[in-house]
Amino acid sequence: MTQDDFSSIIKAASFFHGLEQHESDALLQISIFKRFQQGQVIFNRGEQGTGLYVLVEGKVRIFVSGNGAKEQLLRVLLPGDSFGEAGIFLEHGYPSTAQCLDKSSAHYFPGDKLRLIIADNMKLAQNFLSLLALKLADFAHLFESRTIKEAPARLASFILNHEEVSGRVKLNFSKGQLASFIGTSPETVSRALTFLKGKNAIKEEKPYIVILNREILNSLIQGTLKAS
Repeated sequence: MTQDDFSSIIKAASFFHGLEQHESDALLQISIFKRFQQGQVIFNRGEQGTGLYVLVEGKVRIFVSGNGAKEQLLRVLLPGDSFGEAGIFLEHGYPSTAQCLDKSSAHYFPGDKLRLIIADNMKLAQNFLSLLALKLADFAHLFESRTIKEAPARLASFILNHEEVSGRVKLNFSKGQLASFIGTSPETVSRALTFLKGKNAIKEEKPYIVILNREILNSLIQGTLKAS
């Protein structure tokens, strides 16, 4: 991958949207390109936030754990996704841990320099507010799914929220990680997949889940169809 490829991925990140070329270039000039090994922790929950990252290559998982609680997977990030935003503005640091699932690389934007640019650029400030609002909505939806819905409904919600244009969802992580994401066990995920396939709502074409009937998925999410 060339430097031009790196730049195009970075400029596709949400907080670059609508910026003029010279504004995007100014952001890239303060960034530091970093490479990480598979399994490497980029930052830990509670660690002082120093900056924001935009993933260029690989996959990164965002999760929380501690105090004897079961680890909870929050997101799996792909190239073009940003992370670490909250750590720039929160005094108590990053609210979650970021760890590489593969060999990965990212552009790192130091918080002190980034805050100065945000203060002088209304469009960039709006982009950040929109990005943080979307992530807050995602986490609210995730909380609702894990605490209210049955496992098949949680899985249906995951599938529809991660649908690609082709009507497919690519599973970029293991069944165990998917179980952590929707707050259940791998065995329960397997049963939920079997249930959805039995209803002809989905089929598996590894590494994809193919949506066959979104009405059934929506009925599970809305509670009008029960899994038992």
